[in-house]
Amino acid sequence: MTFEEQIAQEIRNSVLKTIQKTSLVNLSYDRLKVLPDHVIEDLWETINWVEVIESIRPEIQKRICNTIIGSMETEIRNDVKKLLSVSGVREKLRLEVYPKLMSVISGEE
Repeated sequence: MTFEEQIAQEIRNSVLKTIQKTSLVNLSYDRLKVLPDHVIEDLWETINWVEVIESIRPEIQKRICNTIIGSMETEIRNDVKKLLSVSGVREKLRLEVYPKLMSVISGEE
């Protein structure tokens, strides 16, 4: 692409950006058209709420599960911190759990 072509392309890009940023048609709020109430009510009545519920059910269940799991993780984390703050418990875990854990990791069990 020649220098002149690059300049022409940049000018076109600049004009397009200006058009995209600027509202060429600006309606005042009081001139906006509103759907009549009976149309909205008719549309509302045609909604199959069973289908709506069924379509959003998986996402809702997933969010609820994630919230429950997150809460459980926080509770467990807090419980473990409290437990490990006692030096006697930490020492007992080191003596009894660590060897068992290492045997599981090494594949002996």
